[in-house]
Amino acid sequence: MSAPSHKALATGGRNPLHRFLPFGLRVFMRRRLRDWQDFRSNDRIARGRGVVADFPILVSEKSSPLKREVAGSLSTNTAEKTRNLQLGAQRLNGLVIMPGEVFSFTRTLGPSTRRLGYLPAIEFRDGETVTAVGGGLCQLANLIVLLGIEAGMEILERHRHSLDLFPDADRTAPFGCGATVFYNYVDLRLRNVLDFPLLLEAAVEPPVCKAAIRSASPMPFRCRMIETDHEFVKVAGIIRRRNKLWREYDDGSGTRRELLCDNDCRVVYPAEHLVTREEA
Repeated sequence: MSAPSHKALATGGRNPLHRFLPFGLRVFMRRRLRDWQDFRSNDRIARGRGVVADFPILVSEKSSPLKREVAGSLSTNTAEKTRNLQLGAQRLNGLVIMPGEVFSFTRTLGPSTRRLGYLPAIEFRDGETVTAVGGGLCQLANLIVLLGIEAGMEILERHRHSLDLFPDADRTAPFGCGATVFYNYVDLRLRNVLDFPLLLEAAVEPPVCKAAIRSASPMPFRCRMIETDHEFVKVAGIIRRRNKLWREYDDGSGTRRELLCDNDCRVVYPAEHLVTREEA
């Protein structure tokens, strides 16, 4: 999992706690606060289990490579990360999300600790690369965001990455549609708004990590994600990447669009050749 970047979580600048409190203490305080918020919440977190045979309709299926070999990008290929993804996929696979229930990434996986078999791997903390137990699980969260969008799920909580980490080689989804997670207060939460249950599948099958969402009944609509306003801009000497992502619904009688996010992230790989304009 990736520790939160304050730029991704706050709009009013860095939290004052960041300056005065050690990282471990800040995490402890935020986790206890989230526990209390969940205790008081009326949301029903999905916890049931099912089998593929009872969910014959494939709604959406996604995959991403475990290994990226792109010149100038950050390498994320480690055996430790793959092991973490395998453990995470085992917890996610077979989860049933009933109508009205909420999928919670961190509540489904639980804490990623050494005792549970997780290993140190790369993650991103406050805009920097570090090694931490459970690193790499965001790759699963990224896939599930895409599944949820195409299944028409309501996005209750999603925290975007504050950096554009990789060029577009092997990218199968638009930039900026992923999710960063960190147990338990930086979560990915999606509500099933359909009248029937959904089944989540997840697996690591080298060379890819894959996930799918299935239903027991035909979908009343189709959804797809659309990207607009994509550009690379140099701002005060720093290259930033921007776009807008929309969800388009098609129920057979017409289409409508819902704005999902307006991305603006710092690029960490060589991208001078992609810049189309500059801002002061």
